[in-house]
Amino acid sequence: MFSLKLTRWLLGYVQFCLIGGSPERFLNACARAGIYLWDIRGGQNCGARVAAGSYRDLRACARRAGSKLKLEKKFGFPFATKGIRKRKGVLAGAAVFALIVGLLSMHVWCIEVVGNTTIPTAEIKAELAEMGITTGVMKSQVNPQMLQQALMLKFPQVGWLSVNTRGCTAEVRLQEKVERPPIAVKDTRPCNIKAAATGQIVFMEVYIGTPQVKEGDAVVEGQLLISGVVEDAAGASFLKRASGKIIAATNRTFTTEVELKRSVVMPTGKSVTQRSMNFFGARVPLTLVGKPDGNYRAEGVFTELKLMNSVLPVSLYEENWIEEHTVDVTLTREQAREEAQEQLKRKLQQELGDAKIISTSESDKVSGSKLIFTENVKCEQNIAQESEILIK
Repeated sequence: MFSLKLTRWLLGYVQFCLIGGSPERFLNACARAGIYLWDIRGGQNCGARVAAGSYRDLRACARRAGSKLKLEKKFGFPFATKGIRKRKGVLAGAAVFALIVGLLSMHVWCIEVVGNTTIPTAEIKAELAEMGITTGVMKSQVNPQMLQQALMLKFPQVGWLSVNTRGCTAEVRLQEKVERPPIAVKDTRPCNIKAAATGQIVFMEVYIGTPQVKEGDAVVEGQLLISGVVEDAAGASFLKRASGKIIAATNRTFTTEVELKRSVVMPTGKSVTQRSMNFFGARVPLTLVGKPDGNYRAEGVFTELKLMNSVLPVSLYEENWIEEHTVDVTLTREQAREEAQEQLKRKLQQELGDAKIISTSESDKVSGSKLIFTENVKCEQNIAQESEILIK
């Protein structure tokens, strides 16, 4: 039904009425002449609709019926564009526009990457660029099978990937692999438990092995705490993998050095901004500023333009060049102390882990151009450390 209405509108049709004569004879004459009418009306306002090309043929049928025709309305594309068709410039512009659209539709103007979480989109687009897939490439040069294989080899963390062309957009849709948790392999080699640091034992819990110390004992680093040699009720000895938890009060000393005099790169406050637009693969500069000479640090911002969640073949790029210079600075004692405290904080987290810190004391001294910062830490930590028993 819709196709019939569309065809009538494209070819054009008219609505007319019949004045005088015999409407029945007129309709019979139209049927014999093979002229198709629709929306036929009866009564005093007798009329119908007919294709524009068949309207002249109705005059002979009207004469046979002793009637006259009166044109009421015109419909369709030929009548709607009657005024435009006289303007050759408009028609030529429409033809050129259709040609340009046809040529542009043969290229890829947008590249979208969907589904990546840990792999940066810029890396995937850079790899596609090395394969020749950039904005403006002909769609006939896009080989989805080849691109899929090449990208899968380049990014082994991808579990599934597909390349599809949709209109003027090349879409790379992927799914990254889900890493399986490592399978814990139980180590059954015999070992002893020795002290990882010097201290006094405040709590101990032996799971496997023969204890060599007890709570309250003072131990030194490397001392045997739990032996892997176990005797059964019959007095026979066996080698086991000793296991246990030994909590000891320890005193640890941590030291770090901070240079008081240093060279620092700082911005001068002068900057140069370059703006450009990527229009259908062509870069159009928006500012006439070139790359500055001197020591500058570049920062770029790339902005894609979207319409209805679709990336347009138009993007903006802004690049800021910030001038920098090297300045010799001297830290105050407080500034150097704060920096040293931050360094030791990270070191304590790395070496002590979940140890319980009881108390701390800090000291610092200046030696030459350095600040030497020392922190004494009293804590309770697990000093149990496995030591393999070597069997010859």
